[in-house]
This record gives sequence, C-alpha cells and structure tokens, in this order.
Amino acid sequence: MRSDTFSLFQTVLQKGFPVIFSFLDDALLLGLTKIGISVPWLQWLSLILLSATILYWTFRIARFLYQRYS
Repeated sequence: MRSDTFSLFQTVLQKGFPVIFSFLDDALLLGLTKIGISVPWLQWLSLILLSATILYWTFRIARFLYQRYS
C-alpha cells in the first residue's frame, strides 16, 4: 500500500511539475508587470518553460503511441 501511495505521489508530481512551474512563472511575470517592474529574463524563462513543456508532452505522447502500437 505504501508503494502504491508513493507511486501515485511520484506520478502526480512528475506530471504536474512542468505545469505548476510554468503557472508560477506566469503569475510572477504578470504580478511584476502589474506593479511596473519589467524583467526581460523572466519573459525568456517563460518562453523556455513553454517550449520545454511542449517538448516533454510531445515525447511522452510519442513514447505512449510507440509502446501501444508496436
């Protein structure tokens, strides 16, 4: 039972981390912009995180399809 709980926690953390990190980055970017602070590197970080998230999910879907249909 303990390993099932750990496995579930690990799966949720693994799948949710890119989304949570991207959300926090966007929230920080919007919050700082709202109070008048412009941070150029944060905009680049947002772009990098979005690209990494898209690549991550593309890889996971491709791996799933490969395992499923081969």
